Formats: sequence, C-alpha cells, structure tokens
Amino acid sequence: MFLFQRRYRPLLGLDITTSSVKLIELAMAGGQYRVEAYAAEPTPQNAINEKAIVDAEAVGEAIRRAVKRAGAKSGEVAVAISGDAAITKVIQMPRALRANDLESQVEMQADQYIPFPMDEVSYDFEVLGPSDKDPDTNDVLLVATRTENVEQRQAAVKAAGLSAKIVDVEAFALENACKLMTHQMPDGGIDRAIAVVDFGASSTTFSVLRNLKVVYTRDFA
Repeated sequence: MFLFQRRYRPLLGLDITTSSVKLIELAMAGGQYRVEAYAAEPTPQNAINEKAIVDAEAVGEAIRRAVKRAGAKSGEVAVAISGDAAITKVIQMPRALRANDLESQVEMQADQYIPFPMDEVSYDFEVLGPSDKDPDTNDVLLVATRTENVEQRQAAVKAAGLSAKIVDVEAFALENACKLMTHQMPDGGIDRAIAVVDFGASSTTFSVLRNLKVVYTRDFA
C-alpha cells in the first residue's frame, strides 16, 4: 500500500542492441526504486547495423513484444545512444552567466568542438560546477551526436506505440545507475575508482568511475 505517499510516473528503460531489446520498468515510492516489469526479445536480423538502427519498424515490433511480455504499463521511454556515436567535451564558461545567457553562449561556441554541420547535430549541456582552471568559470559538459542517431531511436520507440522521453548516452546512463548504488560502495564511492564491466553479445564495455563520474570507457569486440 502506498496511500498518502507520493508516486512517481514509471519510466521504461530500453537497451537496444544488435542481439536483443531489453526493457525494465522502474517506479519510485517512499524514496526507493523498485522493479515493476522487465523482459527481453531478440532483435530482428539485419535491423541494426554497426549500432545504427536501419529498420525502425522491425525494432519497434521487438519493443512491442517485450512490452507485452513484461506487462509494462508506462508509455514513456528512456533510451541511449552508444558512446562512440557521441562527442563529449568539457568547456569553461563564466560563472556569472545567467541560464539564458549560458545557453546562448554554448550555442555560439558549440561549432568549435563539433566536427559536423550544426544543422545535422543534436546537442545538450550540463553545468558540472566550478572549474579548477579558473575560479571565475564553470566546467560545462557539452554532448553532441548526429541527429539521425537520436531520430533512429525515436522512430523505433514510436513504432512500438511509445514515446521517447529521454535520449541519453550509454556512459552517462551507466553513471546515473551507479549513483543509485552508492550505499553498496566503500565510502559511498567518494575518492574511489570503481570499475564497471558490461558484457554484451558482440562486445564488452569497460568503464572506470572516479567520484561517481565516468573518467574512462572502452569497447572491446
């Protein structure tokens, strides 16, 4: 029973790979997450080529089957693109900038760090905090990818009758997941190097987190 407790809308987490589509539905109640549903379905042959979705309808049908198998109720999805499809750069911005001014400044400078035409790119940024290089600036994380990488996943999710609420980068999704497990880590993960290994069907991803931030990641075929 969760009467008189705030309930958060569940969100489906989707992992789309060349071998399978895996989903998990989490919900929060009483300040804790719990698994509501989970399932996996094989990815149709040739629907994904080198991590790019080439048949959104086929992938969408696999997602639909997984949702049905799991009995998931949420229609909103969080999905991620692979790290090698994203460009990340930490840049410095004046701390005195207001939010609107910061957004404009990042937009003006983004093309210096992104080697693609800006009309072919989707990007976002996050303020990390004061920079060690200059006390009057903040470190700002800039993340970009070709828009087609985002649209491929949105199209597959839409084909399944769902809505992509979040499109993240795998390394940052991993980082966020690890932050939910700090109570199981020595010293809460602070001043610690944490190694995380993700074994996939065709590749293995090795990541190192320092102070709960991904500082190194590499894929092995």
